[in-house]
Amino acid sequence: MKYNKFVVLYAAIALVGCDNESSSVPTAPTPPASQEVTLKQSDITLRSQNELSFTAPGITASNASEVTGLTSNFGTVSIDMKTGDIVFQSIVNSDALPANNTSSELVASQHDYQFEVKYNVANIQYTILGHALPQYTKESGEIVTRFSKVDQDGKPLEHSEQVLPLKKQDWSCVVDNKTELTWQTLQPSGDYAFDSTYYWGDRTINHRDYGQAVCGLGTDCNTDNLIAAANASKLCGISDWRLPTKKEWQSVLNLKMLSDEQRISPIDSFYFPYLDANYDEAYWTGTFTQYSEGHDNTAVKEDWQGSNETVGDAYVAWMGSDFANEKNPPRSTNEPWFSMLVHGPVMLDDAHDDTVATDDSKELKREIVKSGDENTRWQQRFVKLGNSAQTLKDQTVADWACTDELLYRSVLENTRIFWQRIDKNTPLMSYSQAEQYVQTINDQSLCGRNDWRLPTEKELKTLLVDDFYYDMEDLSYRAGYVNSVFNDTVVEDNSYYWTSTKSETFPETERMAVAFQSEWADSSAENMERLYRVRLISTSKIKL
Repeated sequence: MKYNKFVVLYAAIALVGCDNESSSVPTAPTPPASQEVTLKQSDITLRSQNELSFTAPGITASNASEVTGLTSNFGTVSIDMKTGDIVFQSIVNSDALPANNTSSELVASQHDYQFEVKYNVANIQYTILGHALPQYTKESGEIVTRFSKVDQDGKPLEHSEQVLPLKKQDWSCVVDNKTELTWQTLQPSGDYAFDSTYYWGDRTINHRDYGQAVCGLGTDCNTDNLIAAANASKLCGISDWRLPTKKEWQSVLNLKMLSDEQRISPIDSFYFPYLDANYDEAYWTGTFTQYSEGHDNTAVKEDWQGSNETVGDAYVAWMGSDFANEKNPPRSTNEPWFSMLVHGPVMLDDAHDDTVATDDSKELKREIVKSGDENTRWQQRFVKLGNSAQTLKDQTVADWACTDELLYRSVLENTRIFWQRIDKNTPLMSYSQAEQYVQTINDQSLCGRNDWRLPTEKELKTLLVDDFYYDMEDLSYRAGYVNSVFNDTVVEDNSYYWTSTKSETFPETERMAVAFQSEWADSSAENMERLYRVRLISTSKIKL
């Protein structure tokens, strides 16, 4: 068969064109393989409080220099060239950041402390997931997790649940392993709802300038009832909840967790949810005052909606940028504010600077009560106080913390006397044990005071009354008010209570003790090894 030369030429050109076309199509590169690894807690080594490391898949000391694309979603990440391990820092230069910048602490919390590290090596793209929960260093040098989430029965959540955010896991309390305090956490609804408000202490009437307190307790919305509900239900296995001190609030509030622009409160919302909903609002503390630079200095007698010393003020913790301002004034106890409860060793507020000793040169004459009617008119001399030294609205209650003495204010000018309420079943004590007991009560900050002490002989004897025996003054004394404010007194022969007064005869081995008897009550020098009862006193300046 013969081919036309033009046909042959066309075919040749076509063949050449086909070859050129096929040879010009580029070969697609093979995409790098991807691998995602979720680290277990045992895979992570804590290098310091804010730094951890872990063995990085695919990286060795020999190929560490070939790693590319090393990034993290927060914090900083690097490679230890000697080992090939990845080093992750969750907190970076936190102290150097200005207050108006988003801190690395806040960024870490907003990521639920889950870091995501990515890198490429040997044509493989790795994604490593893990958690860097906040830590703190104990005095021993041991690094431990700062906070622990606890369920409603008081059981710590498993580690796999500790790292979960609120949307995936509920918890009822948080234990601060640094301070050993347990904090109630707010809830979306119920008894501990985040939007519930309370009057302070036993208060029940709203201040005229504020709306009503609203809560889900089914009773008066005040902090006493909130505490009672938490104790009755044994929230988190605890039955001695209380309001936190100012210093305890300061221990969990952190300026680096704050964002005014985002309206984020100065507290770690990963552990303490819902507080951001109350941004720049106030939470009650347990610290009471009577209008010391407070809400209203103009007293109106029996005005339970506003201004008198019975209403008083209590300090609050603000969820805003000025939370650490010591000059923030307290608020009227009849204002509705938010609340969170705490349990554990008391972190005392700064020591009182108004402690005074009673003037021992002044005569503290015993009250003459011949008819024995002091138990029906006790309110003329004494006032029942609550746990924070606030005047209780209901003076007929059977439970109170300490007693305010009024009788000697005209003699001891500018001096306020508190007497401790005690338990009849408290064990008897030697004098040295009584001194240790004083420290225990001060550590508990009873009635907001940390200056409790053993009374002097003269002071303790003021709780005796002169019963005008045989119509003669100063002949026979007896224990007074034992059926009212001092119904905690054990009245029997030789029922001695320790004082701080030394015996004149044997000052090194004896102290004076006062016998609280139904008649012929008096004091005597007693050997310090003997076991007697104790009632403490606190004396301070009256705040004018």
